[in-house]
Amino acid sequence: MPDSLSRSPGLAAAGMPPAPQLIGNSAAMQALRAQIGRIAGSGAPVAIRGESGSGKELAARAIHAQGARAGLPFVAVNCGAIPDALMEAEFFGCRQGAYTGALHERQGLFQAAHGGSLLLDEVDDLPLAMQVKLLRALQERRVRKLGGSRDEAVDVRILCASQHGLARGVAAGTFRRDLYYRLNVIELAVPPLRERLDDLQVLCEAILARLAPRQSVRLAPCVLAALAAHAFPGNVRELENMLERALAFADDGVIAPDGLGLPSPAGAAARASITPLRLAPVLPERQLSLPGMAPRNMAPVLPLALYLCQAEREMITLALVRERYHRARAAQLLGISVRQLRYRMHKLTIQEPRFDDGMEDR
Repeated sequence: MPDSLSRSPGLAAAGMPPAPQLIGNSAAMQALRAQIGRIAGSGAPVAIRGESGSGKELAARAIHAQGARAGLPFVAVNCGAIPDALMEAEFFGCRQGAYTGALHERQGLFQAAHGGSLLLDEVDDLPLAMQVKLLRALQERRVRKLGGSRDEAVDVRILCASQHGLARGVAAGTFRRDLYYRLNVIELAVPPLRERLDDLQVLCEAILARLAPRQSVRLAPCVLAALAAHAFPGNVRELENMLERALAFADDGVIAPDGLGLPSPAGAAARASITPLRLAPVLPERQLSLPGMAPRNMAPVLPLALYLCQAEREMITLALVRERYHRARAAQLLGISVRQLRYRMHKLTIQEPRFDDGMEDR
C-alpha cells in the first residue's frame, strides 16, 4: 500500500482493511514509526502535521491500528469539504425533520466512531462557530443531535491533521486557543518526501504493485535519479500520480524518465526567471517596426500558457498573503472552492511559509 491515501469529503468507511503500513526504511520513517509505537497506546489526542500528500491520514490509521482501539471504527472526515450549513448535522447527527430534507434520523461522525478513533483532517478549516461546538463535545464527551433534546455519551479518540500545525491558526486568530490546547496534546510530524529520498525505490515498487498487480513493470536505470532531482511539492501523492501516468506510456513494461512528466531543467529555470508581467501600452502606428526591423519599445512576447500561469500564481499568492494563508478564506476571495485552491497550489508549486511549533510566525 502506498504512503498516501486518497481522501474524499465526509465520512470514510468505518470497516477498514488490515492495518496499513508506512512504507520506507529511511531514518525519518524509522523515527516516525517509533513515535507512533510510543503514542499508539495512549488515549490522548494527537495532532498530525505534514505537507499535502505526505501521508498524514496513513499515520493516523497506523496510530489507530496499533492502539487499544484497533478493530473498532476508524472514521475520517475532511473538515474543509463539509458545507457550513450541514456541519453540525454531519458531526453530531440529526433528528427526523430537524431541517428541510432531514427525512430520517441519522448518526453523526461522533456516533459512527464510538469506541474507536475519529480523524479530523484539515481541522484548521473549521469555522469558529463549529470550533466552539467541537470543544464542548470534547470536554463533555457528549453530543446532541441537531433537533434533539438529550445528550448522548460518546467515547472516541480524537486525531487531527493539518498542513502546518494548529499554532498557525492560533497566531492568525482563525483557530481557538482553547481548542488548540485540547487537540494538540501530542504532536506528530510526518516528513515530506524530499527529506526521505532513500525511500523512493521501495515506494515506487509498492505503488506499481498496487497500480499494476498483474503486470511485470520495472524502472529504467535512470528513473530513480530523475525522481531524486525533483522537489516533490505534492509528496507521495504526486509520486503516485507520476507513476500512474508513466504506466500509460511504458514500453514493454519499462518506465522511462520521459514518461514521468517531470519538468525539464531548462523549463524550470525559465519559469523561475520570469518576473511579474506588466502589459505594455499599445504603440501608435508610427512607432511600430517596419518589416525586417526589430520592434522597439515593446514588451517581450512569451508563450500564452506561461503568461497565464504567472498571472494565476500572482493572484493566488496575493489572496493567500492577504488572508494570512488561511486557505478557506483565500478560496472564498478568489471565488473557488478549497479543493480547487489546493489543486492550483499544487499545480503551480505554491508553497506556504513554514511556522514553528510556538504561537508566533517565523
